[in-house]
Amino acid sequence: MKTISLQNTSKKQILKSITEVIKKSKSFFIAGHMKPDGDTIGSGLALASMLKRLGKKVVHCSADEIPYDLMFMKGVSKIKITDKITGKYDCALILESINLRRVGNIIEPSQVKTIINIDHHLAHTNFGYINYVVPSSSSVAELVYEVFTAAKIIPTKEEAENLYIGIVTDTGRFQQLNTNANSHLTAAELLKCGVNASEISKKIFLKKPLSKLKLYGLALSDLKTDINDKFIYVKLTKNMFKKAQANDYDADGIINYCISVPTAAVGCIMKEVNEKTTKISLRSIEKFNLLNVVKKFGGGGHKNAAGCTINENINKAEKIIIKAFKDKLSAK
Repeated sequence: MKTISLQNTSKKQILKSITEVIKKSKSFFIAGHMKPDGDTIGSGLALASMLKRLGKKVVHCSADEIPYDLMFMKGVSKIKITDKITGKYDCALILESINLRRVGNIIEPSQVKTIINIDHHLAHTNFGYINYVVPSSSSVAELVYEVFTAAKIIPTKEEAENLYIGIVTDTGRFQQLNTNANSHLTAAELLKCGVNASEISKKIFLKKPLSKLKLYGLALSDLKTDINDKFIYVKLTKNMFKKAQANDYDADGIINYCISVPTAAVGCIMKEVNEKTTKISLRSIEKFNLLNVVKKFGGGGHKNAAGCTINENINKAEKIIIKAFKDKLSAK
């Protein structure tokens, strides 16, 4: 079976192929990347709802639990949390994942007749039969909305809300560098479907549990700088999480304070996993390409939002990642 992508055909033809597969298929598997975010969840929920409206059988899965601050999303309780799924499916819709391993290996290719890969990462692989990968898109939700449009299906209010959440979270409230004209145009179309942008903003960005605020306090009180104050970072130790009674999801958003420093070019969160593993999350401003650095450590992501894992304790990882950025930032 010949695979198709934007490297060998047009956007119009890919969207036509996706709608044809949706029309002829009866059973669907949907999943996004591990540690799901608003874009992965919102895009999957909107697709699952649309497919069910068309009378299709749908299994929507996630390898990891849904973040508690996104549990208000419509339909989220129907997502099956599992590390392995059984059965055969006509089509698998894989969202925002560079390969099936990024999904958590929940499903094997042999279980599916057709795999549709929808992604917006610059570092990606065309592992599907149909690959709709658009790195210039700020979110997968925008691409999923294009699938709705190509299929001539108007999103319900709930579907539109979930897609809007995907866009607003992946663009950081339309403040990040990945925000573009299409982000706003798609959001405008979703607002026409009845989305209450103000209410969604309150639920996602304004209401924070005490554990999250305590972790923020511990992190920001120990904010560090290096490379002429261009590299701003926070070290999140296991002890800090314990003291704040916080979990991994509580750390979301701290990195935005790093890049809010006027001199910042790169913001970094170093999270202690154990004595031999440190997770690195990075954000950059302007046109600094993080992928040039994280690929040295087997990492990936986007140009201005990327991450990697360093197999050292947090103190050694601190020295390693700063050294990796030193030459690039010193010259700026």
